[in-house]
Amino acid sequence: MKPEFVKYLHADSILVLEGETKKAVLEEIITYATTRCTLDEAQLREAIWKREKMMTTGIGNGLALPHIRVAEFPSPLVIVGICQTPISDYKTLDNEPVKLIVFLAADEKDQEAYLKLLGSISIKLKEKNIMNEILEAGTDKKKVYAILNRD
Repeated sequence: MKPEFVKYLHADSILVLEGETKKAVLEEIITYATTRCTLDEAQLREAIWKREKMMTTGIGNGLALPHIRVAEFPSPLVIVGICQTPISDYKTLDNEPVKLIVFLAADEKDQEAYLKLLGSISIKLKEKNIMNEILEAGTDKKKVYAILNRD
């Protein structure tokens, strides 16, 4: 069965991130996200950095999962960012650079659905072979999309 988050993943939601710092890559994601939702850049930026101040979203093994819940967010938004340069200032739980960022934004009302989405991302990318395949695909967005869509 396909992971829950794949329902909200689109081929054009896979980005090759050019930034070399946490701030730079998150800004790239924010800029793109504003084209996919009703929030403006300032609202997204505020929500993302508020979340990052609570605790890093760099969960380790090269993966970061920035995630926010926003009032009246119409439909979950999933963006996958492939880092061209590993992000060493992300402050991950294992102190390793981030190579892949999966951003999730969803409505704050349905916490259960939100946690299910977040969990499905984590479960899929916790598999070392999946993560390795994605990293080996490099900046080939079509290949990354296909890997994430596999059962």
